[in-house]
Amino acid sequence: MVINWREPRDSSEDLLKQILAHRGIGGDDLIPGLELLPDEALCANIDKVAERIRQALYRNESMVIFGHDDPDGVTSTYILYQYLNSCGYQKHHYFIPNRNLESHGIQQSVIDYVREGGFKLLITVDNGISAWQGVTELNALGCEVVITDHHLVQPDQLPPAYTIMNPQLPECQYPFKALSGVGVALILIRYLSRILEHPVPPSSYFWAAVGSIADKVPMIGVNRRIVRFVLDNWDIIPDYTIEFLIRNYPRINSRTDIFNFMVNTSRLIANGREPGGQHTALRFMLQVSDEKAELFQDLEKQKNLWEHELNSVFGFMDILLNGFSGSSFVYFDDEDAIPYNLLGTAATYVVNNLGIPAIMLKLHNGVMVCEGRCSEGINMVSAFTHCKEHLIQYGGHAKAAGFSMLPEKYDDFLDCYSEYISAQTSTDTEPEVKEVDAVIVPDDLTPENWEKLEILLPWGMKNPEPVLMLKNCSMQELRAKVEIENGNHPGNFGQQYQIVVTWKSPQQVRILDYHKV
Repeated sequence: MVINWREPRDSSEDLLKQILAHRGIGGDDLIPGLELLPDEALCANIDKVAERIRQALYRNESMVIFGHDDPDGVTSTYILYQYLNSCGYQKHHYFIPNRNLESHGIQQSVIDYVREGGFKLLITVDNGISAWQGVTELNALGCEVVITDHHLVQPDQLPPAYTIMNPQLPECQYPFKALSGVGVALILIRYLSRILEHPVPPSSYFWAAVGSIADKVPMIGVNRRIVRFVLDNWDIIPDYTIEFLIRNYPRINSRTDIFNFMVNTSRLIANGREPGGQHTALRFMLQVSDEKAELFQDLEKQKNLWEHELNSVFGFMDILLNGFSGSSFVYFDDEDAIPYNLLGTAATYVVNNLGIPAIMLKLHNGVMVCEGRCSEGINMVSAFTHCKEHLIQYGGHAKAAGFSMLPEKYDDFLDCYSEYISAQTSTDTEPEVKEVDAVIVPDDLTPENWEKLEILLPWGMKNPEPVLMLKNCSMQELRAKVEIENGNHPGNFGQQYQIVVTWKSPQQVRILDYHKV
């Protein structure tokens, strides 16, 4: 793909000033603290959610917190569970379904759990907005369901819940919509702290940051403020679990180290699936006895296995993508080469390497499941909505969504999906235009400049690591200043090039493109 790199208008010699001007960052964007967060009361139905929880506390009524099986769902469950703990409440339980054993959402396992436990209240976190059938069955058991979620909403298909809290609801006045599931849970406990006059534990912001980073929500607005609060207030954040993890982390000497520590923590708690609604990562986070070390070692082993599987999947995907051409990528994993829990990762790998929408499908528990990913120009939820007559259930975000369907519907779905993609995909063959944050020389790549740029942390969607252009620069000059992360570089180390890089860390860049000058 040919890329035209557009240089920034600001020609300031100061690197930070160039980036701030190019990204339009200034004023309130750089003010630290939580004071500028929107009023939680603007979130539709939050008063009803809080009042129902308050009633459960004062009646000493048992409840179940039902979380999604990923780091966003685990951290959502944890901060709500721990907040109720801190209030002195002891009648709450959690249930994290194992997505290797059953589909997303309210499935039979949690329905059986509610029936057997006689629970009359279930609160979802990071899921539930598309669980019409599951909510209906829980209602029939006499269990009220409170949904807190952040996934896209189909207004004509809302479950018959007691109430729903989701910034995506059409009537919701909360101004920031791109929250993670744990971001929604944090808003809820902040509101509860006002109603119950009981403070939010500072560590809740750390776990909200970890879940938000893991869910790859845009690192702007409220999301940025949550993570930034942790970076700027590290001394008051740690709880027992964070302190335990710090002892097993190489070093934390800067805001970059804190950010990387949160990323590493998100990868650790991505593991730990168990049957029966239990979850090793959540048990580890809640544990205060010597068993905590054993649970940590278990998670580390699972993480190492997961990373091995990940590398195998990437190698397999490299083979599939070799020589591929087309406007979209569809793969049915009939060889069972990709673990179910890595379908989304495989789809993301396609998007990152080819820049086209990708859907990965396989048979799982008797139905066909799919994970879809895309970049700008395509909306995955809209694509699946277009084909909903062929699907059992679907949902997610514009850029990351999934569904389940009966295997016999595969051909009909594929025709429908291809029709949608063909209509949406541009046939424009003009070179892609991308933006450069700043034009620099190799001597700008210093630890001192990186430290200045830490004011822009956290990196993420809509706030990526700086993209920099070096003009009339040789690989020899560049390598004298930093390490090159990838092998995408010219072989002639003495030749002068225009090189575009992402600055990944004080000592490392990744080459995005280069041209002879």
